[in-house]
Amino acid sequence: MFQFLRKKHQQDSPDDRPEPSVRDALLTDRPSDIFWRWAQTGKLPGILPDLAVLQGVSQLPAHRDNAFIHTLKVVDAIEPTPVRRWAALLHDIGKGPAYIETPEGRSRFFEHDHIGAAMVPEIMQSAHEDADLIEPVRRLVSLHMRPISYDPEWTDAAMRRLREEAEEGRGEQGWRDMLALARADLRGYLPEPIDRGLWVLDQFEARVQRLLDQERQATLAQDASPRSPLDGHRLLELADRAPGPWIADLKDHLLAEVLSGRLDVDDVESAEALARGWLAEHAE
Repeated sequence: MFQFLRKKHQQDSPDDRPEPSVRDALLTDRPSDIFWRWAQTGKLPGILPDLAVLQGVSQLPAHRDNAFIHTLKVVDAIEPTPVRRWAALLHDIGKGPAYIETPEGRSRFFEHDHIGAAMVPEIMQSAHEDADLIEPVRRLVSLHMRPISYDPEWTDAAMRRLREEAEEGRGEQGWRDMLALARADLRGYLPEPIDRGLWVLDQFEARVQRLLDQERQATLAQDASPRSPLDGHRLLELADRAPGPWIADLKDHLLAEVLSGRLDVDDVESAEALARGWLAEHAE
């Protein structure tokens, strides 16, 4: 059981003590202590009203914790970097406006990831957070459901698109942050069973790694294979003529010289001399 759930919080301080900023709270060893105290003392609505709303958002019957308690667990479960902690704090912020209860008594949150992503800028600006953190956090909130929703039926193209979305503007770090948030999201449901969810994430990561390995092998094979020292752009510059089938013929001629050992693949100067000779013989 998380310690912030105990009936009397042993670390509560007088209400008039100076409060940390949201970022300072997020970067403590256990942010849940501070956010739980703010909730218990009635300060949370004035600090983060959208987060306070989650106290009344049930996740039954799928999960026993309400959306607020789940969020605190996720924040505690992720590494203490500003981007990851903010993303964890806001990953389910859209569950407030998205919440509906079905006639069967089930809590549903359609499109809460997209709704939450749209809420991120205003929330972080109100908390006086650095502007350069907003887009990385917004993107993580918008993508946080994708890895844990992985299905082996996804195409390779879909996998590549997701990686591109995660890495846009941030490279590999964006991808690592998305996976870290997905794992923390699952850990936020403990002590409920999460083995199935972790297995899905493992399969997802293994699939992506296989695709990366295939792409690297293809690149290595291409780099190692014999090729013309001059590409089509350079041949057009040398020839000063319109593009046409002659480009492929000339590249084949240069490749034949490479394969025969008479021309080194990196010997651009000799290749250009040979190209000029070929062009003279095959004038338009």
